[in-house]
Amino acid sequence: KWNQGKRKSVYGGYQGPIECLPELMAACEGKENVFASIVDSELQTAHISQAWNFLSRLPILNVSLSIKGCWDDPAQPQNEVPVPSLTTDTRDDKRWIKLHADQEYVLQIHLQRTQMGYQGKQDSKAVAPRFPKVKDEGWFLILGEVDKKELIALKRTGYVRNRNTVSVAFYTPETPGKCIYTLYLMSDSYLGMDQQYDIYLNIIPASTSAQATTEVSDAMSYLTSK
Repeated sequence: KWNQGKRKSVYGGYQGPIECLPELMAACEGKENVFASIVDSELQTAHISQAWNFLSRLPILNVSLSIKGCWDDPAQPQNEVPVPSLTTDTRDDKRWIKLHADQEYVLQIHLQRTQMGYQGKQDSKAVAPRFPKVKDEGWFLILGEVDKKELIALKRTGYVRNRNTVSVAFYTPETPGKCIYTLYLMSDSYLGMDQQYDIYLNIIPASTSAQATTEVSDAMSYLTSK
């Protein structure tokens, strides 16, 4: 844990206490000299360079979410709805996404990688010198409902070079009402790099027409792939 009171961010970057890797990465703003000013009282010069080489190669993934499916609405028979950001007030009805009960939808997880200050060639290999063999970066995507301690979907994706979209299918509850699903993005290579996102769902009564539209769409997609 570092106190960076003497450091002033030119760009209005992270200014709070540093207790984990993402906070340290945000505080550095991609600059080795800023990193050195934070840890110079803790590390020797040679070790600072080694630590920066490791830190600058860690994956920073920006995540945006959307839900794809069918709704019983003539103006919106099939669409992709963005999941509101964390800054949205939970009391705002617009945050709660309306989905039909007992119906399949697809959570679209859009991943974008940014590299912090690292100028070398991008490599899918994780920075894990003590691992017994070469290890590729990978990520687990876990969708669950915390209140019910229920696992809804699980998927693994590999190295994200620039951008990648991962699709995770799930079924909504059979009973109308509000619920909160949580998506966990977990690294299989690094500690402290995990992220989680709450998805606020307002489950409305099931729709036969929406289910039929979904089934027809799935059938057409299957035939197209053949």
